[in-house]
Amino acid sequence: MTATVLPFQEIKAPEHWRKVEFISDLHLQEKDSATFAIWQSYMQETTADAVFILGDLFEVWVGDDAVHKHPFLEQCRSVLAASAAKRFVAFMRGNRDFLVGSAFLNACQVHDLNDPAVLHFGTQRVLLTHGDEACIDDVDYQSFRRMVRSDDWQKNFLAK
Repeated sequence: MTATVLPFQEIKAPEHWRKVEFISDLHLQEKDSATFAIWQSYMQETTADAVFILGDLFEVWVGDDAVHKHPFLEQCRSVLAASAAKRFVAFMRGNRDFLVGSAFLNACQVHDLNDPAVLHFGTQRVLLTHGDEACIDDVDYQSFRRMVRSDDWQKNFLAK
């Protein structure tokens, strides 16, 4: 029996990239203005050529259409767009913000990142993942994850 190797999304870093940074699990939310301010400052001031956001940037995401209804989400959109204008920014969905859509990411000029993905940076290959898919002993969570990550479930949920 031979193992099946699934294709990963692959990102090849351009040769001019010297510094790559990774962030995850910030769980941004309106009531935590201090964390937002630190994130905003980081995104504005980092000298990285690329920033990879590896899930759970947001505590919760209820759909891209909510951005224009909530000033906090509009602030987040603005920070992402300003940063993406200066450097490569990629976003991987986590277990809290799995409903972030391609429309939102495209509007911010943020690259959509599959989970998992492989980054080729110089002579290194780096596996990028949020990690919740590896919690295989949590059978209930994995069942929930499969359900809410399905296109049909998301379409029905977002239509409400």
